[in-house]
Amino acid sequence: MISKQPVIFVIGKLLSDHLESVSEKFLDKVKFVFVGTDENELKKYSAGKKLIVNEGIRDFYVDDSILFLNQKEFDNLQKAILFLLGESASMIVLFTAEDPLALSVTPMLVRASEETGTDPSFIAVKLQSHEDKVTTENLEFFLKNGYRLYMLEKNNGDFLLKANEEKSKNELMMSVINSLVKSFKQAELKNL
Repeated sequence: MISKQPVIFVIGKLLSDHLESVSEKFLDKVKFVFVGTDENELKKYSAGKKLIVNEGIRDFYVDDSILFLNQKEFDNLQKAILFLLGESASMIVLFTAEDPLALSVTPMLVRASEETGTDPSFIAVKLQSHEDKVTTENLEFFLKNGYRLYMLEKNNGDFLLKANEEKSKNELMMSVINSLVKSFKQAELKNL
């Protein structure tokens, strides 16, 4: 039976490392999908399913944690995303604004949410103070198309949360954001 729990798509190694460290707190509430390009990197995340996408986005597969499905059962990445989304009523997508993989995958997640009627929330984590081309394009995509975007921006050792709409933030999403910030701060303390 397909779960109707919210799905959290975590794009990229940095955020996956942080979310894996706090995932136990959410395991009974959500399904995690870690998205990346390196199979060996993704194998270390135990909290959820993995979507491995090669750098050209033309090739992908879902690892064997998904009922031993063969990659041939999906003829494109969009179908794999729809499968992973299942019958979930909502999804949260976490990505770093500077990540080119996010620029390629988030539009597919948007399309999947529109196709299934899933309520999406996108959380961009901006760790660099300057804006490069990828960051600009990532953010413009959401703002131009009016999708719900929350920006968690690192500023002088602290994190600021901005949103492109005034809708009330849901409790789960705020809990994920707070846990992510706490994980970042703990990692910084360890590196001092």
